[in-house]
Amino acid sequence: MVNDVVHHYDERSSADLNILVIKLGALGDFVQATTAFAALKAYHPNAQLTLLTTAPYVDFARRLGFFDHILIDSRPKWYQWTQIRSLIKTLRSRSFDTVIDLQGVDRTRLYKRLFPRSTVWVDHPSSGNLPHPQDRFRYQLKAMAVHDLPTLDLGMLAEPLTVSNPYALLIPGASNAHGGRKKWPEENYASLAKYLLGQGIQPVIIGGPGESFPIITQQVPVALNLVGQTSFYQVIGLAQQALFAVGNDTGPMLLAASGGCPTLTLYSSVNPAAIGGAKGPKNFAIEMTDLKVLSLETVIEKTHADLI
Repeated sequence: MVNDVVHHYDERSSADLNILVIKLGALGDFVQATTAFAALKAYHPNAQLTLLTTAPYVDFARRLGFFDHILIDSRPKWYQWTQIRSLIKTLRSRSFDTVIDLQGVDRTRLYKRLFPRSTVWVDHPSSGNLPHPQDRFRYQLKAMAVHDLPTLDLGMLAEPLTVSNPYALLIPGASNAHGGRKKWPEENYASLAKYLLGQGIQPVIIGGPGESFPIITQQVPVALNLVGQTSFYQVIGLAQQALFAVGNDTGPMLLAASGGCPTLTLYSSVNPAAIGGAKGPKNFAIEMTDLKVLSLETVIEKTHADLI
């Protein structure tokens, strides 16, 4: 696929291109994709770039400044004909000559049928041989004559929050999929928070809307609980000033890494670090088949070895 079209874009002026980029979510996936967005803008600065995404990421995408237009996919069900027709009409009316599917799921593959055969469709490669999203994006964008991706860096979006220094971020949430196996037990985070306090470091608890961590807040009431109270941009701002962040495999950990914060991410066999973690000299990981058996002592030792 790549070799078939790469010369096509080497020979064309960027000003001639009308490109649709598809990236619907979730948060961690969207954060990872910002490197691909930046590369497309850098290599094709005069192209018309349009993003198709979901409502939670519209403001995020606007603030990035890479796209001329942003379209919302409300993910209508098969019986919501009015919304389906509206989406089809919108996509067809824009006369895209190229579609880059960074999502790579059955839903977005179906969208290929909505476009004329003349539309170049840049597929999302299988994760089998390229498990990390940055590697997939790098391979995929070769078709657009994009030869490199920038480092993940969203510091320009940071909104500061005032927190007494020194502090560290604890991010105990994660998806409940796979029976909660992506989560290090909350009581361990409570114990880690107590340890940090003993070291003179203020623990700051971060989480999304709808999350709560009663074990931590009850056992460590002096921990600063900002769960559900921070925007994407405030998480980045907090990360810029934090000593480090420790957390599960979840979107806010990638936001923290994107702010330049040293990170220690705890992975289970459900989604090992090779699949989705931040890559960089300040990003570290512990991988365990079962996070329930990961000891507090191991996390503390790794924190001292790599983060402090």
